Amino acid sequence: MPALRRAAVVLLLALFWWMAVSVTGNYCTTADEISHLAAGHAYWADGTYNLQPENGNFPQRWAALSLSALARNFPPPDDPGRKAGDVWRVGFDYFYGLGNAPDALLAAGRAMIALLGVAVAALIFFWSRSLFGNAGGFVSLLLAVFCPVLLAHAGLATSDMAAALGFTVALLAWWRMLHRISVVRVLAAGGALGLLAVAKFSCVLFAPIAGLLVAARLLRRTPLPVALGGWRIRLRGLRRAAALAGGGLAAAALAVGVIWASYGFRYAALPPGTPGGFLQDWDRVLMTTPRALVIDMADRLPPQETVQMTPGLVQTLVTFAHDHRLLPEAWLYGLAFVERSSRFRMAYFAGEYRLTGWWEFFPTAFLLKTTLPALGLLLLGAFVPLWGPRMPRGRLAWRLLPLLTLLAVYGAFALTSHLNIGHRHLLPTYPALYILLGITGWASCAGARRRALAVVVGLALVWHAGESLRARPGYLASFNELAGDPGGTHQLFVDSTLDWGQDLPGLKAWLDAHARGEKVFISYFGSGDPEFEGIHATRVADNHFDLRPHPTVPLMTGGVWCLSATMLHRSYTTVRGPWSGAYEREYQRLTAWLHHLNGQPKGEPPTATDGTPLTAKQFADSLFDLEHLRFARLCHFLQRRRPDADIGHSIFIYRLSDAEVSLALFAELPLLNAAAAAQSAR
Repeated sequence: MPALRRAAVVLLLALFWWMAVSVTGNYCTTADEISHLAAGHAYWADGTYNLQPENGNFPQRWAALSLSALARNFPPPDDPGRKAGDVWRVGFDYFYGLGNAPDALLAAGRAMIALLGVAVAALIFFWSRSLFGNAGGFVSLLLAVFCPVLLAHAGLATSDMAAALGFTVALLAWWRMLHRISVVRVLAAGGALGLLAVAKFSCVLFAPIAGLLVAARLLRRTPLPVALGGWRIRLRGLRRAAALAGGGLAAAALAVGVIWASYGFRYAALPPGTPGGFLQDWDRVLMTTPRALVIDMADRLPPQETVQMTPGLVQTLVTFAHDHRLLPEAWLYGLAFVERSSRFRMAYFAGEYRLTGWWEFFPTAFLLKTTLPALGLLLLGAFVPLWGPRMPRGRLAWRLLPLLTLLAVYGAFALTSHLNIGHRHLLPTYPALYILLGITGWASCAGARRRALAVVVGLALVWHAGESLRARPGYLASFNELAGDPGGTHQLFVDSTLDWGQDLPGLKAWLDAHARGEKVFISYFGSGDPEFEGIHATRVADNHFDLRPHPTVPLMTGGVWCLSATMLHRSYTTVRGPWSGAYEREYQRLTAWLHHLNGQPKGEPPTATDGTPLTAKQFADSLFDLEHLRFARLCHFLQRRRPDADIGHSIFIYRLSDAEVSLALFAELPLLNAAAAAQSAR
């Protein structure tokens, strides 16, 4: 590759890294980063693997590689949070409770993950170049470098970019091994499979991909070269199957070795003599005791969805491997945990809430999160084989087969997935997609229509880069024009597709500029700490994310109300969906109970309104539900009102008077409904 072309590639890769990491000051820790970095630090510090084993040993180690030099303090192995495997408590203490510098920890971890993003972009270029020449390679590289989706997750210390790298490397190495069995290629395939296995537990999806590619290779009657040491042979017929089986088993054995190496070649998750265990016990993750899982809501109605939790193939295999110590305990636990969690997850999509997801979720997210020019090139690329430069159709299809197979298998999984909480789960498909789109660059340089096509492709790339710059620095919350008003995208998606808790710095800047001295309320989704960011506010209904103690059922008055998009839709509360008659009845009952409670003599145990004593759990649950019902009633009042300010499309600000809050909380339901309907005129 000439020096000028090589320099262009290096500069584009450096630009990608800079664009990913230079926005880190605009984001606080997103919901998962605090746990990834804390777990990774523990892995390096003392080889304890009970913290978040479900999120991949490699990305957590990689992100935390330099953190021990930046963090003066880390909770010791006998810390209650570490003993319980409570990575959220440990992470909160690590970031905010022990005198470390959270911003430095976050910046260092993100810079490391951005390097994985650089590796993904480089791999996209070189694979595309091998298929479609230099023009195709640069089309693919430019799409990757300016992709808001890749930039968003290359700039976060999570496992998603590691998964994208793992799938792409494993796919390439496996495909190359199927065409030539050699020591180098078997080692490469085994190492790549091992990398994928310790990157993310979606690695299990590679099994059908690998099987389909082996079957395709056997159906293709060309000889299979085998080179082992000085021995060379070209195999035909069924002898190829034996060679491929041998190569595949050798690669799998090496991948198992990589897994063991990642856990220090130790079976137990904890070193000898170290107290503790996992956050959930083995019986729960293996579903040894089958049960029906439901989500109880504050309306006390029978649940609309029930998920039967019974052991399946994964639990059977994990139990066998666990009993015979075939793989490290933490890796087996992580696999079982992820499989169990993938069967259900409360999620929000386009006004609905479900435990088991929607087939439309990922297709809609892909269409709205991918830039329009990239979608246009995808449509254009589909027609290139029909009217583009001549290449034998069978040869072209064969060269593209591994990429198409990954997209087909991963796409089929996405359509049936129950884990509909984030578009980021599609990240492993983007490298394959951008490599395939290199075909438009190849077609632009050959054939009678090359000039017109080159102009179209060039304009699409400029548009794509412009969309990326427009989204900056809010890559995570970016959508294309098909999504409509950016401030309204929360009506379709919340959680990590839009709101991962990233915008506390932006909220702090707005409050300093527009609300000094005013009373502030916040309902926040994420693992950031408003207090650390300098936001002194009353927290409401975000009990699952507030690790600082706050009064249950806090006093709600007028002031500046700051609501995360995820909390506005109450995805993680006990009051989801429209305000119903059942919610209203329970709200009135609990409000009357609270008045009764306030009238009791101090020091007496709490009772129900009829004087029946309440257990500690009943008392806590009632207060919890009342807080969430109050907040939901307020959200019902605000649901059609445009916010007074919008922070990164993920936090909405409403200025409310005492009278408005009183109306939302205490008005008769018909008056409340009328007031809520009238908000659309504001």
